[in-house]
Amino acid sequence: MEKKPFLTLQQVQEITKTYPTPFHIYDEKAIRENARKVKKAFAWNPGYKEYFAVKATPNPRLIQILHEEGFGCDCSSLPELQLSDVCGVKEHDIMFSSNVTPAEDYKLASDLNAIINFDDITHLDFYDKVVGDWKDTMSCRFNPGGDFVLNNSIMDTPQEAKYGMTREQLVEAFKYMKQKGVKHFGIHAFLASNTVANEYYPALARILFQLAVRVQKATGVHIAYINLSGGVGIPYRPDQTENDIMAIGEGVRKKFEEILVPAGMGDVAIFTEMGRFT
Repeated sequence: MEKKPFLTLQQVQEITKTYPTPFHIYDEKAIRENARKVKKAFAWNPGYKEYFAVKATPNPRLIQILHEEGFGCDCSSLPELQLSDVCGVKEHDIMFSSNVTPAEDYKLASDLNAIINFDDITHLDFYDKVVGDWKDTMSCRFNPGGDFVLNNSIMDTPQEAKYGMTREQLVEAFKYMKQKGVKHFGIHAFLASNTVANEYYPALARILFQLAVRVQKATGVHIAYINLSGGVGIPYRPDQTENDIMAIGEGVRKKFEEILVPAGMGDVAIFTEMGRFT
């Protein structure tokens, strides 16, 4: 794999005459082009939305650029929520997922009307106690445990990951949230990081789509969206091949048509939270 820099040495030397080192230079044109590729890959899904993982690059200008391209923000902490808000990203354009969450983080996420994604079933009672403002749209994170194994040098044991609920807990959580007044539900999963394999998202989509059908039957709730989270990475080594986002999107579409559409769930929106790839 040949990497070609978007700046020449001479251009960099000229820039250093104005801006002292160290600094970061971002290729806005390439970022926008990549953002449009992502949207094109999932354009088959009318409700599709990418929530850029703020933790990947908490740079205000980059967040603004991506928001101009229609992206939201995936946040996991109070500072990330504050940064997104200041950058003009509002309400359901913010997805908040956190696995050890202070009360003030939940309160701000609620005040911003962000979509709150619960990581653990015990978080429901905690949220009810410290906030108590149940929104129309909320979600829970799922962990399939031993059902999903991925050989990946960045995060290679998703079945042991601390993130997410079991199937039984997810059903229990949705029933609890339904009683609290939640009307539209989402399912989220974060199992792997920086995969260089076009098969990851479609494989995860199959698991989550099948889960969504079972959970909908068990609870009667409206599954509004399924969030594939992040994990689509970039080639770090010369022998690695770059992910084909169009092939990834098509792979997810096939699973969608195969599983959700026959179940009468063709209105489900697909969300993603790609950091590195974007």
